[in-house]
Amino acid sequence: MINTFHSSYNPPPVPPRAGYSKPQPVGNTALVKILSVILLMLMMLTFGGFVYMFKKLNLLQLHGSYHEDGTDLLRLEDCLKDKFGENSEAECRELISVIEKVLQSNKKVSRLTAGPTGPAAHMVLFTKQKDTSEFTRSNNLFWDLDHSLIQEVQLSSKGDMLIIQKPGIYFIYSQVTFSKQSKGALKQAIRVTGPEKQEDKELLKGFCSLNDRTSNLCTASLAGVFQLQKDQKLYVTATNTSLVNRDSCSFGLFKLW
Repeated sequence: MINTFHSSYNPPPVPPRAGYSKPQPVGNTALVKILSVILLMLMMLTFGGFVYMFKKLNLLQLHGSYHEDGTDLLRLEDCLKDKFGENSEAECRELISVIEKVLQSNKKVSRLTAGPTGPAAHMVLFTKQKDTSEFTRSNNLFWDLDHSLIQEVQLSSKGDMLIIQKPGIYFIYSQVTFSKQSKGALKQAIRVTGPEKQEDKELLKGFCSLNDRTSNLCTASLAGVFQLQKDQKLYVTATNTSLVNRDSCSFGLFKLW
């Protein structure tokens, strides 16, 4: 009989014999573990060596700085005891000059890092205008002591003047904002007066203007550095205190040196 059945599929595989197991490839798991352990140990030794060298170098540098400082102190002591003789007088003067410069630098650094410890003030304006006629007639601005910062500076009994207690070079500033329209220029000024009224003079002045074509606010700011003497008084004036926006005004100073 002729077989007329044809198929394009491959014949199924022959089933394995009983008791037969496929051979497993030879593995290298143990060798990989040993190499991994060795690599980890090398990395730990390398890191430990870097840490040791870093600490060693720091200790050497610290010891060297202390050694240099100790050497300089011994040399200074020998200079004070005149052990070097006349030939080394120039060397002693140079050593003393270097030490003085270092001390001055340390003082400047400590002064900058310690923060403001001398005379200083930052004054806030009263939120409401005083009702008495004395205050309404004056062009001076009056400051609210309860909400201001003031240190080693006095505020006058009326509350309009800062009284200098320590003479020196001061940085002075002020800002006055006007919020009502005015036909002319609006002016604010910082004035100083001494114990006597005839010493009154204007230190700084600034202007701004408000009209229909501009915004509803204008601010005049002032700042400068001046030498002030004890008992001198500083105050701020405005052309018309009724036009001042009391929420945006300040006045202050601090001693530079």
